[in-house]
Amino acid sequence: MITLSATFTLPIPPSANAIWRSNRGRTHLSAKYKSWIASAGLMLNSQRVPTINPPYQVEYAVGRPDKRRRDVTNFVKALDDLLQNCNVITNDSEIIDSRIYWSADVEAGQVRGTVRTA
Repeated sequence: MITLSATFTLPIPPSANAIWRSNRGRTHLSAKYKSWIASAGLMLNSQRVPTINPPYQVEYAVGRPDKRRRDVTNFVKALDDLLQNCNVITNDSEIIDSRIYWSADVEAGQVRGTVRTA
């Protein structure tokens, strides 16, 4: 099997804690998340990231935006969902290896992602 990979850069997504909102017992996607999905999707598509064959390995290097204490793993859900929504991967359930970390080599507020066939 041929191993495919792609690398891309995106803005940091909203935290997993900010994806969903509840109003009068009804749950919906937050405006902040919808806005990020729309703009990040355009950015991802403009980078011409190809569809990668499963199973997947994903790696996200995140540029720390400020000195606040943050949980870097709270960004994974939004990033994985974006890859699926933009047809880079067929289903995030097929990610068998995932890594996310703070990186001084990535511009503050940005994510450098890599997806490859595992």
